[in-house]
Amino acid sequence: MTRRTGISSERLRYWERFGIVKPEYAQCGIRKFRCYSAEDIDRAIFVKRLIDKEGYSLAGAQRKLEKEMKVGP
Repeated sequence: MTRRTGISSERLRYWERFGIVKPEYAQCGIRKFRCYSAEDIDRAIFVKRLIDKEGYSLAGAQRKLEKEMKVGP
């Protein structure tokens, strides 16, 4: 997902703690891998744009995301 969105893995893990992205986990041997859905990718790109281009804080971007999800189609 980092290549597709331009968002670092550290940033995605941080956003995961706030519920912006909610990946599923896949076990492969003793390792676990995050599997992001199309919705996670869309949410991450939306929040990244709000923060990087529109100057929102993470809390503000999260509120806007929640509002868009309730009002959206």
